[in-house]
Amino acid sequence: MKEMLVAIWRYRFFVLSSIRNDLRSRFARSKLGAAWMILQPLAQVAIYSLVLSRIMAAKLPGIDSRYAYSLYLLSGMVAWSLFAEITSRSLTVFVDNGSMLKKIVFPRVCLPLIVVGSALVNNLLLFVVTIIVFAILGQMPSAQVLWVPVLMLCTVAFSLG
Repeated sequence: MKEMLVAIWRYRFFVLSSIRNDLRSRFARSKLGAAWMILQPLAQVAIYSLVLSRIMAAKLPGIDSRYAYSLYLLSGMVAWSLFAEITSRSLTVFVDNGSMLKKIVFPRVCLPLIVVGSALVNNLLLFVVTIIVFAILGQMPSAQVLWVPVLMLCTVAFSLG
């Protein structure tokens, strides 16, 4: 375990530059670029909110706000997107980077760290947009928002497991 942590520390600049390159390459082919990673979950929430709260009349018990269910869904989508992205990309990380593994010598543990780092950047941007949406709808975050880093760490641990 100690050797693995030392290797990660030695290759930290490789991991950081790989995260930056991963984010650039993922959004370089898209006309919307990085905005797509924010617009896609927001569009999902809008569709779910429309279908579930308007058409199927789903509501949260004891809350009369018309935006409560949408905010509830948006909060869940932020957590789920982190878990889903890390899990789905980690399944094929070694196969997808097979050519790089043959050409460059580096610790194999760096590849999952690159996936996690890229997913965390995406998720942090989505989280900031979520806080903005909450503020626009009149629901300012309370002290419970301080639990978010701990919960994100738990989500990363579960998804890597």
